[in-house]
Amino acid sequence: MPDITSTAHQPDVACSIGKSRLQSTQGLDLDQFETLHTPVQAWTTMAGTGVKFVEAHGLPIVDVVLRFKAGTSQDTDQLGLAALTLYMLDEGSQRHTATQHAEQLERLGAITQKEIRLEHATLCLRSLSNQARLDAALELFMDLAANPAFPALALEKIKQQLQSLNASRERQPVLRARKEAYRHLFNGHPYGTSLGSTRQGIEAITVDDLRRFHQRAYAASNLEMVLVGDLSLSEAQAIAQRISEALPQGWAAAELPSPPMTTSATINIDQPGASSAALLALPMNVPANDPEFLALILGSEVLGGGFESRLMTELRQRRGLTYGIYSRVKPLSAGGLFAVEWEIAPHYVQGSQALVEAQMREFIDKGPTPAQLQFARKQLVGDLLRAVAQNQSLAALLTEVTQQRQPADHLNTYIERISAITPADVRRVMQRRLNLDGKVLVSVGPRADQQALPATDQ
Repeated sequence: MPDITSTAHQPDVACSIGKSRLQSTQGLDLDQFETLHTPVQAWTTMAGTGVKFVEAHGLPIVDVVLRFKAGTSQDTDQLGLAALTLYMLDEGSQRHTATQHAEQLERLGAITQKEIRLEHATLCLRSLSNQARLDAALELFMDLAANPAFPALALEKIKQQLQSLNASRERQPVLRARKEAYRHLFNGHPYGTSLGSTRQGIEAITVDDLRRFHQRAYAASNLEMVLVGDLSLSEAQAIAQRISEALPQGWAAAELPSPPMTTSATINIDQPGASSAALLALPMNVPANDPEFLALILGSEVLGGGFESRLMTELRQRRGLTYGIYSRVKPLSAGGLFAVEWEIAPHYVQGSQALVEAQMREFIDKGPTPAQLQFARKQLVGDLLRAVAQNQSLAALLTEVTQQRQPADHLNTYIERISAITPADVRRVMQRRLNLDGKVLVSVGPRADQQALPATDQ
């Protein structure tokens, strides 16, 4: 039985690193920002699948990631279709039952994982690179992805699990706040239903609906593939061709339209609890491969990227209002958003929202200091080095940059490009790209009389 309540793909599991990649990062002085060298091979299979591969022989392990453009934004006519299709892949194939698949994968020491998001559905395989074990694991993996049985009895079970999962998400203030922000910012757009399913939509879906969606969305031409691990280039090419040939053929998702223009809004959702989730979101139509995107990432890191960030200093260290406050930049193929999230005592919701907005206005107006920007660079360089040092997280990173349509040299030029960005660059880009007059403020928590914020400790 699949566990559809998990977040599935977790890219932070520690793995090995190939010798050449390890040597490229040894002795790195983060103040000097030496160039990273991660050799990435790229090609397209005959069936139209884009592939990226990094050879790494430190451990006898292979990671395979299949990312289909089969996310919840593709099922707006039948809300829940994309999620149900993905979760039903674990319920057996035309050759093996779900139990047989699970038992055989366990004997091989192989692990499969899955994830559904707005724009994509992801399937992952981690296997030993021993040829016999890898071949057997790949055969089972391809069978699940390409030849699902979609048994009717299992569909009713998965429907109930998905309904329960959605109900649980509704009860989580942070997730509810995100849902409301997406609903307003992307009203009438496929991104507007962030959960990707409704009770009515789930109930109406049939086995035939799943089969039709799978035949289109899980096509080789609708897929980006990443392989990292103990393989030669020729072996990786053979695996990629083998997988793409096994899948349905000939369909690719159309580009999504641009989101509609939105207006500013304040949304308060009454919900029982001890604290409130608060969120400030701005529309941000800046693709991740735009030259200005890295300046936004650096600005977000200074503003709310960690314990030393501007917002954390102001709300936690100086005022003791929250355990954590974080900003994030969320690029999407047809738009995106810039968001700040925090938890707060219910009687400080409005005061904290005003404080966060004031801090953001000041930061957009003045930009970061050189010291703040350098600290943010170190954080981002460290994040990159940790990602490329672990096979599984490198595979996840390559999958992300592929979806973002980054250039082939993105990883190897990343450090150089963020090193060239100045405080003035960050200030200029944030002033051009972020407009607080279009903000959406969301709070989810118990109703409470609002109070003035306490004085700072300094």
